[in-house]
Amino acid sequence: MLIVLAVMFTGYFLLGGLDYGVGIMARDRAEMNRVAPFFLGNEVWLVAAAGLLFGAYPWNEGELLGAYRVPVWFALGGAVLVVAAYGLRIFKPGGALDGVARVGAVVAALGWGAFLGAVWQGGEFRLTPLVMASSVGLLALLCAHGWAFLRRRWLLLAATSMTVVAAVLLAGSAVTWHAADRESVAVIAPVVMVALPVLIAVQAVTWWLFRTRHPSEAKQPV
Repeated sequence: MLIVLAVMFTGYFLLGGLDYGVGIMARDRAEMNRVAPFFLGNEVWLVAAAGLLFGAYPWNEGELLGAYRVPVWFALGGAVLVVAAYGLRIFKPGGALDGVARVGAVVAALGWGAFLGAVWQGGEFRLTPLVMASSVGLLALLCAHGWAFLRRRWLLLAATSMTVVAAVLLAGSAVTWHAADRESVAVIAPVVMVALPVLIAVQAVTWWLFRTRHPSEAKQPV
């Protein structure tokens, strides 16, 4: 179960982080539209990870969301702004909602960075140099992540992806995990084992159907 939880959290930070990086680094509405078909699917990873954390590791869920509620509030608040702005842009064209998405993306990145730093640091939440460096570091990392996606810099995108995964796993390694009782896990496990492949398949199909091309990749006339 812990491996599945790690997959879900890294999936969120990779794909949801892409939403935030693109939201910050997009130069215009057209570039921001590059992730518009995917943003809800990307954020679903957070819902799935939170559900599994609550069901399979309730003690850790209470500890993490209790001790580090301040950065989590900021992160979730920013995520809500991003999701709402992306959704409403369909009905209200203009730059105002793009600005809301940009602000939300910055807040979410800073909040999640502070959360990861605080988890690695341990104990009650304290705004230490480590936590601040982690917060700003994740913001910079997701900016590079989004920029690499927008510019089709695949090697850089691979590097930022591996760094995001490493950061999430490093923070997770600092936690002492306590699974729920066997009966609860036995109920949750079949649901998770069915839901995870479906989630991955739907995400893959969505990315394939709504994939976009960078102008530099357009076929040149012969």
